[in-house]
Amino acid sequence: MKKGRSRKRIYCYGSAPHVQSALETALKPDDVVLSHFSERRDCLEKLSIWCCDVLIVDLDEREAEGLELLTEARRLAPWVSILAIVGHAAVPCAVKAVKAGACECLERPVEVDQLLEAVEEQLSRAVSSPRPRRVLTQMEIQIMQLILAGKTSQDIAAHLHRSKRTIDVHRKNIMRKLRACSLVDLIKRALEMGLAPDPDADPHPDES
Repeated sequence: MKKGRSRKRIYCYGSAPHVQSALETALKPDDVVLSHFSERRDCLEKLSIWCCDVLIVDLDEREAEGLELLTEARRLAPWVSILAIVGHAAVPCAVKAVKAGACECLERPVEVDQLLEAVEEQLSRAVSSPRPRRVLTQMEIQIMQLILAGKTSQDIAAHLHRSKRTIDVHRKNIMRKLRACSLVDLIKRALEMGLAPDPDADPHPDES
């Protein structure tokens, strides 16, 4: 591994043995860190600690749990590219997977060349799109979206029932994690990673 080179991270959940072996054989360990998970909780825990570039979710007999993982992963790290593996001609499952956050769906049995092509495509997207140094917390995502909605630190503090100083600390952490030097940078990063709020949505849905 060359000094200063950043390896990409791929997480695989519930993948069949041949899928795992294909990835391990084709991907160079100096370029990619490959992690396998059989439990949704373990995958989400790791995702909350380390930034992941591509998440592969095999929606086998545990379809419901896999879809829950997709939903939680999209909420926890919206910038992660997700590949879902579904059954042959399982259109309803594929639709659910896309709605839950999958960027692409592959049908079983997955051809190795097709899998690697899809993974390489998503890794290329990861190279072209900025990734935070560390995963943003749910509080930080919420605060960032309020900032992008035009709210001041004082407004956000009142809305979230926090002190202005606490909000300012969160703002500083958000800017550092997203490598943003200005509000314009922050807007660009949020748009590129799918974190910008819907401009037509109500920023305070819980308020009457």
